[in-house]
Amino acid sequence: GAELEGGKRANMDMGAERCTVKHPDRWKVSLRLDVYLGLHFLRNLVVSEVESVPLAPGGRSNPHCNGFKMVETELLSTSGAQRTHNFFTARFWSIKNPYSINPISKRPVSYRLLPAASPAMMSHPSSLVARRALFATKQLWVTPHSDSQRFPAGEHVVQSNRCMGLAEWTRKDLSLRGTDPVLWYSFGVTHAPRVEDFPVMPVEVCGFSLKPDGFFAGNPAVDLPPCRDQASTEQLPQQHNHQQQQAVQAGAGGSCCLLLSKL
Repeated sequence: GAELEGGKRANMDMGAERCTVKHPDRWKVSLRLDVYLGLHFLRNLVVSEVESVPLAPGGRSNPHCNGFKMVETELLSTSGAQRTHNFFTARFWSIKNPYSINPISKRPVSYRLLPAASPAMMSHPSSLVARRALFATKQLWVTPHSDSQRFPAGEHVVQSNRCMGLAEWTRKDLSLRGTDPVLWYSFGVTHAPRVEDFPVMPVEVCGFSLKPDGFFAGNPAVDLPPCRDQASTEQLPQQHNHQQQQAVQAGAGGSCCLLLSKL
C-alpha cells in the first residue's frame, strides 16, 4: 500500500478493479562529459562557474538600481568543483579553452552547461541508497581524466555498500590545473504518480543544455537563403484595401504618407 501524508492510505477505483496508489519515486542520472575543445589543448581546459550578481545601487554603473553583472569563478580543485545549481542567480558552468579566443567577444571558446530543474537527494545519508549514490548529492563534479574512471558510483554498484566511484576519486583534493577535466553532471526527476500513469506511465522529462559559446562570429543559421511560398498571399480587410488604393493614387500624384505592406 501507499502511505500518504497524514498517515492515510489512498486507493483508486478502476471500474471493476481496485488498486493502490503507487508511492512517489525519484530517478537520478549522472552523465560523464569528456569535452573536446582542440586536440592539443585538452590538458589546458578550465571549468568555471558563472552566475549573476546585483551591482551596488547608485553611482555611474547603476544609477537606476536595476543593474547586475555575470561573475565567473574558476573551479581549480576537485573539492571546489563539487557544485549545486542555483536558479536564483541563473548559475551555469563553462568549459573553456583559454588558448582559443573568439575574434568578436575576445573570450575563450567554450561550452556552456545549463542546468534544468533537478531534485535533491531525499534519502538519509546513512541509507544504502545515499551511500552508494554519492554523485546524486551534487549536480556537478569535476575530476582529472582517467580511462579507468567510467561510472560515478563505481564498477559494481549492487555488490557494494558505499560509493566506489566519485567518493574515492575526490577523497584527496586534487588540483585541476593542467589536467584534462572530466565533468560529471547529475540530474533527474521526481515522479509523483497520477491516475493517468496507470496502467502504463507515459513520459517524464528531465535533462540539461550544452551550448557552444564563441564557436562562431555570429548566428550560423542566419545565412540561409531567403524563400517565399508563392501560394501564400496577404489577406487584408476591405477597408485596408481601400486605403491602399488611395495611397497608390496619391503616390501617382507625387505625394503619399501611407506605407504599403511589405509582404
